[in-house]
Amino acid sequence: MTDESPRQETYVEAAWTRVWKTMLVRGVILVAVVAVLGMGIGYLVSGIEGFNGGAVGGGLAAVFIIVTLVIMYAGRNMGLTAIAGFLGIGFLFKAFIFMIVIWRLKDASWLDGNVAFLTIVVAVIGSSLVEAMTVVKGRVPYVDPDAK
Repeated sequence: MTDESPRQETYVEAAWTRVWKTMLVRGVILVAVVAVLGMGIGYLVSGIEGFNGGAVGGGLAAVFIIVTLVIMYAGRNMGLTAIAGFLGIGFLFKAFIFMIVIWRLKDASWLDGNVAFLTIVVAVIGSSLVEAMTVVKGRVPYVDPDAK
């Protein structure tokens, strides 16, 4: 016979869930701020092309946060060192995405390249800061006494 009762979440798993939810909330706020400010300032600076550049930057901010959330969710049962390593690999992946996007959009006539570049840089720096703040203030214990 199998036990059909749901397994209780351990203290460490609950701590990682809190960290993940905090990252989700901060990420949504970052994406909203980058997108709204990027599109608004871009529109004021160079019209619809600037608006489109801000939208590209806001979209890239969303991609960066999603990559981080996937890494944190996938590694939630691993150690803190593994999470830090995966986040480092994620940073390299984001840098690769950044270079590809800049390379593909450098001659696009439908957006202002300067607005797009600045918005993307703000998205990269902002997502890195949000990740760092969330992980540093995460308060996840190294040892899980409830684990079996």
